[in-house]
Amino acid sequence: MLKRTLPYMQRIPEILVFRGLVSLLLAIVLAGLRWLAAWALASQGRVAVTSGDFLFILTSWQGWLLILVALAALYIYVALDLNVMIAYAGHVVRGEKRTISGTIRAGLAATRALFCPEGAAVIVYIALLAPICGVGLSISLTEGLKIPNFISSVITATPLYSIAYDIVAAVFALIGFLGIFCLHGVVLDGLGVREARVRSRAIIRANWKDYLLKTSLFALGAALLVLLAAVVLLSLPLALVEDIAVSGESRRFLMLSICLLGSLGTALASLVMTPFTIIKMTQLYLGYSTGEPVEIPLREKKLPRAFAAVIAFAVLACLGGAALLNGFFDEAFPVRISVDVIAHRGGGNEGAENTVSGLGAAIELGAWGSEIDIQRTADGAYVVVHDNDFERVAGVAARPQELTLAEVRQLSVAGEPVPTLEEMLEAARGNIILFVELKGATADRQMADDVVRIIREAGMLDQCVLISLSYEIIDYIETNYPEVQTGFLAFASYGDLGELNCDYIALEELSATADAMAAIHLQGRGVLVWTVNGEESQRHFLRSEADAIITDDIVQAERVRRELENRSDLERVVDALLTGLS
Repeated sequence: MLKRTLPYMQRIPEILVFRGLVSLLLAIVLAGLRWLAAWALASQGRVAVTSGDFLFILTSWQGWLLILVALAALYIYVALDLNVMIAYAGHVVRGEKRTISGTIRAGLAATRALFCPEGAAVIVYIALLAPICGVGLSISLTEGLKIPNFISSVITATPLYSIAYDIVAAVFALIGFLGIFCLHGVVLDGLGVREARVRSRAIIRANWKDYLLKTSLFALGAALLVLLAAVVLLSLPLALVEDIAVSGESRRFLMLSICLLGSLGTALASLVMTPFTIIKMTQLYLGYSTGEPVEIPLREKKLPRAFAAVIAFAVLACLGGAALLNGFFDEAFPVRISVDVIAHRGGGNEGAENTVSGLGAAIELGAWGSEIDIQRTADGAYVVVHDNDFERVAGVAARPQELTLAEVRQLSVAGEPVPTLEEMLEAARGNIILFVELKGATADRQMADDVVRIIREAGMLDQCVLISLSYEIIDYIETNYPEVQTGFLAFASYGDLGELNCDYIALEELSATADAMAAIHLQGRGVLVWTVNGEESQRHFLRSEADAIITDDIVQAERVRRELENRSDLERVVDALLTGLS
């Protein structure tokens, strides 16, 4: 075991330096691309491009420039995240002398082969499909990419969609598996993309059993090493702290020191695991290509003294950080959870969708807010319904705009009539904040004007927030009715969302990162996260910097809140560190 892992461990200092320089280079290049994208948006009078305001991309030169910038960013990530690392791994496995600058130049030079239609397809697969399928190399920019929950829930709920999705995912996974060595052929052997794909397929077909076995054993060994490090650096020291008879302040200091050192080890592991994996893949690729097993040579040099000095400095920094945090522990790791809960579609799972009774259930359970969806009828009334028609909730395949209010009132949702906006306002009065989504084909400026008038007449401007997936509508409301609270539902976006003309930005789970929330708060906007249904997701976002979460399971969310507010000191620290790392 030691013989197999030592060649990897010997290269940790070099990998850290290498990754640091590459990350710096990547940051510099991307800063230039961000400036170019910001300039293109500003020349259009925009601060961001979002899912509710994206058509200009295909109808203006600025939009096409943004597409080119995005494609350039993907190529740069593949070049610096993967190609350069494969070039480095090739030098390591072959035992070649190399300089970091020379390795970077070799990886960048190999990227030229990807400037062709087949190469663009490889880039798209690596950036978008590999992280979703879970097969193949992926870049750090999109490695956490997955299908959003509000889309995956529709897929899983519809058998035909679910089967189709599984088939498509299996096909793309197979394509990724057969092309797993495509970049290796391009970078290490100077092949064109087509030739590299052919070679990769031939290698995998001839060696797939051996590849799966060896990569599985490698992954298992890496997991065991990480587990061992976690036990040695965290579990055992924390257990000893619990048994030591010291005062509360001293115990907190020891606990904080151990947790910070443990998080440092986690960060170190995350930095080296991807290079380790690429080195292992490169070892296998070269062995399969030559037909002979290839061993990674050991280095004769010991660890450089500078690396030991860096580790010592990092340890001292952790101890200093622990002392600082210990001075204002409750402020740094608050007990109270300040994130509010908003029931989705009335009362979430606790009542019939978008009904008065569902809203009542949310009120009884103590939800801070309730989100509802409104659409306009043929005679200009506003009724509460989510879908484009009433088939799912009422068994009638008619759209709201095709029916009069009287006809809609004859429909039944779980035994009660489809409510009007006025009825939901009355039920919410003095009990709950109502987030009213302007929905469907009738979501336009007329709807905005009418809804503002209805809410004003009800005297509930301070108890309602108007939200929409259409930024044009939200911007119209905020500009013409600044006294009305507004929120934009951002499914996908680029740019400074905090500068959008609204009071709240609602982020889909995948885009609700700590950095995104901080940027929005910096501009004085509130942050909502939708639709947070899983227990682990609720734990994550309830202890985040979000202002509120929108969820179907408000009972579970309130239970999770109570559990979080009863955490031990250690649990509060660990949760804070995990939230910061995720």
